[in-house]
Amino acid sequence: MGYNDFTDEQLNQVCEDAFVNIKEACMRLQEKTKCSNKVVIEMLNNVVEFYTSNTPESEN
Repeated sequence: MGYNDFTDEQLNQVCEDAFVNIKEACMRLQEKTKCSNKVVIEMLNNVVEFYTSNTPESEN
């Protein structure tokens, strides 16, 4: 399913759900490892780089 297949309401819900899930995962990571926000930000930037490098040009 592509980005254009969602209604605005569906896309907003998907984004909200994803944000909550990612934030909770980051919080669990910090609880387990006692790592700083800087480490979490670096990890999230790595995820962005991964998805950016694996996104076909037609999706950009």
